[in-house]
Amino acid sequence: MRSIQPPPVLVRRALRVVWPLLALTITILGLPVLVAGALASVVDRRARLFRATSLLILVVWLDVQLLIGCWRLRLADPRGASPSWYPDHEQLLSDVLDKAMALGRKWVGFEVRLDDVMDLGDPGKPLIAFARHAGPADSLAVAWLLSRTGGRLPRIVLADALRWDPGIDLILTRLGSSFVPSASGAGDDRLAGVRRLADSLARKDALLLFPEGENWTPSRRGLLITRLREAGQHARARQAERLRNVLPPKTKGAIATLSARPDADVMIVAHAGMGRLTGAREIYAAIPFERPFLVHTWTYPAETVPHEPAAIESWLSARWAEIDAWVERQGE
Repeated sequence: MRSIQPPPVLVRRALRVVWPLLALTITILGLPVLVAGALASVVDRRARLFRATSLLILVVWLDVQLLIGCWRLRLADPRGASPSWYPDHEQLLSDVLDKAMALGRKWVGFEVRLDDVMDLGDPGKPLIAFARHAGPADSLAVAWLLSRTGGRLPRIVLADALRWDPGIDLILTRLGSSFVPSASGAGDDRLAGVRRLADSLARKDALLLFPEGENWTPSRRGLLITRLREAGQHARARQAERLRNVLPPKTKGAIATLSARPDADVMIVAHAGMGRLTGAREIYAAIPFERPFLVHTWTYPAETVPHEPAAIESWLSARWAEIDAWVERQGE
């Protein structure tokens, strides 16, 4: 995802117009596959092709619903100056997240569970959440959980390649989320958006970041260890070797965020159950999922979190070791 460049502005605008027609085309092309999947379910009792195709088509139309919802809000408030402009978009996104999670449960058994009470911190302070990145739809699940469990729909830092999705692009742009430039983007300050989001957090806001930068997979872990050794970063290579289920966290974003908002409580988010589903083949073979997406959180009051760069690095590394140990105990 990080290697994919975002569409130019004119292409983004064009996608917002033609996306319903493209969705209709995808649906028509998917109908024969859907029929084949229904017939194949006689042999494949798990009905994987039927389930996966049905979910894909429904999610495409859910994205169209998101886009049309944004159009309606613009028509109702052309200047975007109403006091309800931001809350209305939050409600739209929350409703679509609810529907997406319901579809995931119904069609492929994607069920999110908490293994303990989620502490959202002081309700009078903003919350910064650092989450593990692994498995299918983990960012969606964590964002939904923060929204529905604690009423804190998070602002998200995500790859700017996701601007190819017109619904996501439009609503998250309006909500002020940060689309991080790809690593190859010459001259781009990849932390500018993170700092902007941190600075703008109100007392009931949440900011969600994934410090690993990309989904954990065995191959990425191995390549990272090799690169670190070749670069002479032996201490960091040893850290990566000790972590079996996560990648070492990249700390620049965390440092920028915590330095900007020393008043924010911090949540660490671990999850297990689907982290080993690292590719399309593994995901497809596991449908319907038999294990839940199990989530565990640790919340730290602002005054207990360090804010000096070196101390943040050590603190976050320790937290990621705890995530790794917790995932290991779940038998993932």
